[in-house]
Amino acid sequence: MHNVWARGILVRDRVRRIFRNVNDGLDLIVFLNSTEPHIDRSFFYATGLTDGLFEGCGAWLTPDGRCEITTSALEEQAAKKSGLPLHVFQTRNESTSRTKGALKGHRKVGINAAELTHAAFQRLQKLASKSTRFVDISEAVMKTRLVKDPGEIEQIQRACDIATKSFEETLPFVRSGVTEAEVASELVYRMQKNGATGPSFHTIVGSGPNGAEPHYTAGERKIERGDMIVIDFGAMYHMYCSDVTRTVVVGSASEEQRRMHDTVARAQAAALARMKPGSKGKSVDAAARNLIDGTKYKGRFIHGLGHSIGLAVHDGGALNASSDLVLRPNMVFTDEPGVYVPGFGGVRIEDDVLITKAGPRYMSTAPRELLEL
Repeated sequence: MHNVWARGILVRDRVRRIFRNVNDGLDLIVFLNSTEPHIDRSFFYATGLTDGLFEGCGAWLTPDGRCEITTSALEEQAAKKSGLPLHVFQTRNESTSRTKGALKGHRKVGINAAELTHAAFQRLQKLASKSTRFVDISEAVMKTRLVKDPGEIEQIQRACDIATKSFEETLPFVRSGVTEAEVASELVYRMQKNGATGPSFHTIVGSGPNGAEPHYTAGERKIERGDMIVIDFGAMYHMYCSDVTRTVVVGSASEEQRRMHDTVARAQAAALARMKPGSKGKSVDAAARNLIDGTKYKGRFIHGLGHSIGLAVHDGGALNASSDLVLRPNMVFTDEPGVYVPGFGGVRIEDDVLITKAGPRYMSTAPRELLEL
């Protein structure tokens, strides 16, 4: 009973925060899911649920902090864990009738357009009265989710701890003759064995020249002695994600490999020093980018410095050269500079960082030095 009571307080607080950030006189907000992969993570944020799929289901929010769920019978048992009012439908016609009834009498309805499919929006328009106006509240939702509450920080920390432990356990498996895909599979297995509900994204293992592709897909290439390997991985724990990258070498590192890794390590530290409340995203990005561009690797840092993590591995905010986002306490961002040289390989070091009033704190703790395996 205590858990249901506490969850109710959490939900009311989150719903009220969303309405405050919208500040547009809305009567109602709806988060509507379609089918996988078109599931709005804000549905889980608003309801406090941490498992289930909830295809075709919805969360209906009102300014007084209430949240009700429309759910298929398939998800009824999972939805009951929320302690929130439920409206269970058996058929599409029942779902349509409930949606139409929920929209009735509301003139200004907020939708998360960034996560709502066009087909679902058309359905809402068809079921609403002509006087109903839909308002895109995507930015307000992102603004709300960017600042994590204590429970979210705890879940992300657990996801980071699982990822760190699993990476360290996988290192003995990384050796010449093993394929990239085998390393990725071993790491995912370890994460789930250590308590993850799954990986937070497809694990990247880019060996040798493949490391020069930031979003490379682990393949059948066999690791060779002397390879530098970019390993990008994350655990999901009760819907919350971690995202970590380490670069290792099989055998002894060459002078060039050491130079690349040292450059990226210094860039990461420079960015971390700026990850304080009040800093702008572009300022944090510039700290790392300027350091790299002052070396022979100028122009080889080819992506933004970082992104928010939470219910999604890319949870809305970004730290890049054009970001005016202002850092605030209890935001969680990745700090992930990299250097990529086509034909040679790449280095990326990525950690998850909690912004606190006292400054930044690493949530991921895997060894950051260049490991020679």
